[in-house]
Amino acid sequence: TKSNDNTGSKTLLSDQVMMTKAIPSASLSLDRTMLWEIDGIYYDLMEFVNQHPGGKEALMLGQGRDCTALVESYHPFSKSKVRQVLGKYRSTSPLEQPKHQTPQEQADFFYDLLCQRVAKVLKEKRIDPISGRGATCGRLFYYSLIGTGVFVSAYYHAKGSVFGSFSLGAFGWLIGALGHDAGHFSCSRHAWINDIGVWGMTLLCNPIVWQHQHTYAHHSFTNDFDHDPDIHHFDNMIRVHRRFKHSPLFRYQTNFFFVVFAYAFVVFGTCFWIPLGVIREGSLYGLVEWTDRKRPMRAAGMFLHLACYFLFIMVLPFWTMSWYWALTAVVVHLATSGLSFAFFSQINHINEASLVDDSTRVAREANRDPRLLKSWAVEQVETSNNFCTNSFAWHIISNGLNLQIEHHLFPGLNHCHLHHIAPVVQATCKEFGVCYKTYDGWTDIFAATLAWLDKLAESE
Repeated sequence: TKSNDNTGSKTLLSDQVMMTKAIPSASLSLDRTMLWEIDGIYYDLMEFVNQHPGGKEALMLGQGRDCTALVESYHPFSKSKVRQVLGKYRSTSPLEQPKHQTPQEQADFFYDLLCQRVAKVLKEKRIDPISGRGATCGRLFYYSLIGTGVFVSAYYHAKGSVFGSFSLGAFGWLIGALGHDAGHFSCSRHAWINDIGVWGMTLLCNPIVWQHQHTYAHHSFTNDFDHDPDIHHFDNMIRVHRRFKHSPLFRYQTNFFFVVFAYAFVVFGTCFWIPLGVIREGSLYGLVEWTDRKRPMRAAGMFLHLACYFLFIMVLPFWTMSWYWALTAVVVHLATSGLSFAFFSQINHINEASLVDDSTRVAREANRDPRLLKSWAVEQVETSNNFCTNSFAWHIISNGLNLQIEHHLFPGLNHCHLHHIAPVVQATCKEFGVCYKTYDGWTDIFAATLAWLDKLAESE
C-alpha cells in the first residue's frame, strides 16, 4: 500500500491497523464479482455506493475488479480519509489471493512525492486540490460554445449538408473534451453533472464502453499488453506492439496513406463495431468485463447509443440526399472524427520509447533509485508523451491531450489545470531519472509514432 498525502507512513500504518480491527462487512459469502479489490484486500462497498461523494458510477466502475490504481489516482490528496472509509467495509470473505498483483502492492514513494509537490503548486495558484479540481468558468464557457457548434452542425447534417457532416465530425471531436473530463469525474464536483457530461463522447465512442475501456483499464494498466485494451484496437490492420504475431498486411503500415486509411475507421470502431463485440462477448477483447450488462439502465444506455449513432450518422443521410452524396457525407464525417481521435490519442502512447521491451526496461532500472522500482507513477510517466506543452492552441485542438503525462498521473484533475503542474512534474522526473518525454511539435511526436510502425512492419 502506498500513501498519497502528506501524512506519511505513520498515518498509513495507523490506517492499516484500523482496517485490521474494523468490524467486517456483513456480506461474508459474496463472491469476488460483488467486491472491490484494493491492494489485494477485498471490500464490500454496496452500502456506501449511494454515499460516495464522487457518485455511484465512479464507485461501481471498480466493482468485481482490481481497482487499486483507480482508487489511488482519483484520491491523490485525500488518501488517509479514503482509508478510514474503506476500513468500515472490509470484507472477510474467504477468497483466494488475486492472480494479478499490481505495481501498487508496496508504497509508491515517487507518487507520494509528486502528490505533495503538485498539491503545493495548486494551492499556490489558489486552486484547492480537492474542491477546486473541476472545470473553471472559462472551461465551462468553452464546453457551451462547442456544444452549440455540435447542435448547429447536427442540424445541417440532418438536412443533408456534406459540410454539416464534416463540421459535426470536427465539433464532435472538440466536445470530446467535455466527455473526457466528465468521464474522469473532473468536469464538476457534482456527480450528476459528470454522469451527463460523459455523453459528450457520443460522437467519438460509446460512453458506456469508454468508462470501462479508458477510465478503468487504460489508465490503470497503460500499455500493458495483457490488460490495456487500447493496444488491441487496430490489431487486424496495424501492428503497434511486438507481441502481436506478424501478418503480411502489416508491411503496408510503412505507407503513410495506409496508416491514414486505417485510422479513418477509428470512430466507426469505437462507436459501432467495438460496442457490438462487447455486447456479443460480454467483454472488451477478453481483457475488460462489461460489468454493466447486469444493470438495466446502463445496459439500455449502451444499446440506445449504438442504435442512435447508427441511425443518425450512417442512415439518416440516405433519406435526405442522393445515395452518392449520402455516402460521401457518412465517409467525410467518420474520417474527420476518426482521424482527429487517432492523431491526437495514438501519438500519446504509441512509440518505441513508450513501449519498451524487457531488456530496455531492465537497463532503465539498473541504476534507478530502488524506491522507484515497480512504481505505478513511473510507469504512467514512461508510457506517456507530451507535446507542444506551452501552446494554448494545441491544447484546445488536442482536447488537452498535449499534457498526457500529467493527465495520467492525476486523471481527476480537469485538463484546464494541468499546465500549472507540468513544470513540477517534469522537474521531479528529472531529479529521479524518470524518462519524461516531451516533443516540441505535433509533427515530431507523430513522426515518432510512424517510425515505430515502420519498425514493426517487418517480422522479427
